Amino acid sequence: MTALFDMDGTLFAGDSQLRFCRWVLRRHGLRRLYLAAVAPCGVLRGLKIFNTERMKRAFLAYAWHMPAARLAQHCRDFVQQELLPAIYPQVLEKLRAHQAVGDTTVLCSASPDWWTRLVGEALGFTHTIGTPTEKFERVPFMPSIPAPGNNKGANKLVRLAAIGITQADIGYTDSAADLPMLSICKHAVLVNPKPAFAAQVPDAEILTPPKNLPWAFALRCVLGL
Repeated sequence: MTALFDMDGTLFAGDSQLRFCRWVLRRHGLRRLYLAAVAPCGVLRGLKIFNTERMKRAFLAYAWHMPAARLAQHCRDFVQQELLPAIYPQVLEKLRAHQAVGDTTVLCSASPDWWTRLVGEALGFTHTIGTPTEKFERVPFMPSIPAPGNNKGANKLVRLAAIGITQADIGYTDSAADLPMLSICKHAVLVNPKPAFAAQVPDAEILTPPKNLPWAFALRCVLGL
């Protein structure tokens, strides 16, 4: 049996990219100046000049010029101290049940593999797929993303196929962006889905763990507060 898991909003509440931005800014206060670079990119995104992938690359400006070794240490600490304690118990129980019977488990996330692979290793996933970036000694301003690009939507199917997975038994996600991933799954489990998304997958099992995040969570993360 093969089980596919999204990460952000599925394993834990919120967006790990926002969480990691806050993690870095709280420890390197002057990096809040990254907003001066990101704000114009946000305008370009609003004008649809920048697509989602390019905006993701620009958002990583909070880590601009950080040495790779320091980034790696931040990622390790971030996963251990913030992400793993935030895992939804209900979803972790599902994962452990799959692992207990020897199922193939795949963590497939649009978040950068800087920390996604560490989450996969810590939780014992068979395979972990995040959005890869170019290799670097210091983080470039807009790290390039190899083809097929941002690991989101149909691109997940391309990367899953690259490891030999074209069909799965069950898929776990919180987002309608994963409808392509669910299209290769026999069953679906939706985590805190929006009503419109749930209506698109009428036979899915629904999990509703508490989110426990303030309404201003995203703004606080961007500002490093």
